[in-house]
Amino acid sequence: MVYVAEMNIRHNGKKIAIGEQIPKDMKKEEIERLLSMKAIKDPETEAKAIKEAAAKKAEAAGE
Repeated sequence: MVYVAEMNIRHNGKKIAIGEQIPKDMKKEEIERLLSMKAIKDPETEAKAIKEAAAKKAEAAGE
């Protein structure tokens, strides 16, 4: 799964700028902590949520 930085992050002495992908060697605990802080995001999950919201809106408009 690909995560993208939402803010500047420093991991193991390496700087990760906004918009860069998170390295795959990062531990699950570290990823969960960064997700909870909203320092990173998962574009796939975000796109899925947008599609679901659009479907619900279209369904509500159709009723």
